[in-house]
Order: sequence, then structure tokens, then C-alpha cells
Amino acid sequence: MYAMTTAAEHLGVTPKALSTALERGETIASLTRACGLDPDEMTLAVINAEVADIEALAMIAGFDASTTATFVAELREYLITFVWDGQAAADARFDGAYWSRRELVAA
Repeated sequence: MYAMTTAAEHLGVTPKALSTALERGETIASLTRACGLDPDEMTLAVINAEVADIEALAMIAGFDASTTATFVAELREYLITFVWDGQAAADARFDGAYWSRRELVAA
């Protein structure tokens, strides 16, 4: 995943240092704000780093445009959650557990 490398480069830290901060409970968005940078710009940088490769790989693999677009949309949502809420939240949302829990809380 290029998200970590891209985020680390934008923050001016190593991927290892970023990983350590995330393990402490920080998010990429909170670290971005702490560095005086715009979290929305970070989010776009992370998305752009990932999506270009996914689209190229999908084309090479022969996926149709609709399938690729669906996957890219899901990837964008995952990465937005990853940047703002952390990997556990992104993984839970991607696995469907995020929405299940949210629906239970709302009920």
C-alpha cells in the first residue's frame, strides 16, 4: 500500500516513524494537522497514490470499466477512513462491520 509511504513523505518522516505514531493511536489526519498541513490535501495525495496503480492493474488484468470504477470507489472510501479514523476503522468499514455496528447503535 502506497498510503503509508505517501503520507510519510508528505509529513517528512520515515514510514517506520509514521507506523509507530499510528500504533500509538494517532491518525494520519491528526498528524497532518499537528504538522500544520491540510488533512484534505493529505487525503487526496494518499488516494491519488493508490488509485493510479489500481486502475493500471485492473486494465492489465482485463477488468471492465464498471468493475474497476466500483473497486476504485470502495478504495477511495477505505482510504478516506484510513486517513481520518485509522486502519482499524477502515478495515472494519471495508469488511462491513463498521456499518453493522453503526446501525446497531442507531437502533
